[in-house]
Amino acid sequence: METFGAALRRYREARGLSLRALAKLALIDFGHLSRIESGDRPPPGLATVAMLDDKLDTGGALAVMLHQPWILDGGLWHPEDTERLAGELVAVKPTAENAGRLAHQWLLAEPPQVTESRAGRRIGMGLVRQVQKRVRQLRLLDDHVGGTDTYAMVTAELTATLDLLRTRSYTEEIGRHLLVAVGELAQLAGWTSSDAGRYAEAERIYLLGVRAAHAGGDTALAANNLSSLAYQVANVGDPKQAVQLARSAYAGARHVATAKTRALLGERVAWAAARAGDAQSADKALVKVERDYDGQQPADDEPEWVYWLSPEEVEVMAGRVWTETRRPLRAVPILERAIAGYGDDTGRETALYQSWMAESLEQANEADRAAAAATKALRLSRQAGSVRADDRIGVLRRKLRRHQGNAAVDAFLEESV
Repeated sequence: METFGAALRRYREARGLSLRALAKLALIDFGHLSRIESGDRPPPGLATVAMLDDKLDTGGALAVMLHQPWILDGGLWHPEDTERLAGELVAVKPTAENAGRLAHQWLLAEPPQVTESRAGRRIGMGLVRQVQKRVRQLRLLDDHVGGTDTYAMVTAELTATLDLLRTRSYTEEIGRHLLVAVGELAQLAGWTSSDAGRYAEAERIYLLGVRAAHAGGDTALAANNLSSLAYQVANVGDPKQAVQLARSAYAGARHVATAKTRALLGERVAWAAARAGDAQSADKALVKVERDYDGQQPADDEPEWVYWLSPEEVEVMAGRVWTETRRPLRAVPILERAIAGYGDDTGRETALYQSWMAESLEQANEADRAAAAATKALRLSRQAGSVRADDRIGVLRRKLRRHQGNAAVDAFLEESV
């Protein structure tokens, strides 16, 4: 059976393109593309494969090799096939093993919101529950697939739900539920857009989520959208503005949000303060985070979108803050302990956390250990489909260059080209 790399080489040569020419067209590192063709690296993510299919005019043949196509009864596509596929998507829990396949299939399935709108029906709670279930499934999918691969499906889901609000009739109660669903989808769509490097679009979507959640009566969800925007601004914009946004989100929701939600909002205050160079404010925010997290309610009382905030995540944020404020002696032990609980099946998150470990170790002049952590981050990032993870590798390259001459560092720098 032909391997992905061999097929890629065959299509490239048929088009008369050199490796360098294809790498330039598909916006891929030349060395990485060469290693994919030779079989030294696994196939890239969905977004990259789609770009290769487009540039090589394969008609999607490479994507088919990457993910087994969904088999239709009789080999023909009918409206009921879309309905059946959409149903299967929410029946299967995303895992590291099936997330790529589910992401590919999601793009084939027409959302039930579209079918409902086309039928011109009055919206009932049945459809609202379908939308809520699909939001939960997309969140779980995002745990395993990066933003470059999930951006299209999440924004399409958001658009379909917005169309319901604009074009269909419903009761006031149904309208509130739909607005909250839009708020949740907007937060997720903003997150995936940001992870795909679409920062302006992410900002627009987050602000849409703030308005929708407020209109639906969910203040905590509105704050989650605003603090998510603060997190993006802290990373790619003005950190001082991010501090104000994050503090506004926390203050606006502190009287109605659960303790765990306050901990999540507080983490983003701490990170924005760290990025702004205010170590004292960052530490104060971390103290609040720990206090709020320790006082969390039973799981049934928490909003579903805060499920991912765990003790390990709280520790990772503390380690990141201490790394950002250049306190590696505090950061390294807590990052080591937290990262030990993550496997490679959470590739993007583990890549990001290993990158912070590497930066902290570099600050402590532990060049060998820093290079080892950076190499782990690099290898995980190549399958993460995340611009954030790619950017972190760039940061590590710049910081580790001052240790050139160290064998482990030189190996990382060569592999990361």
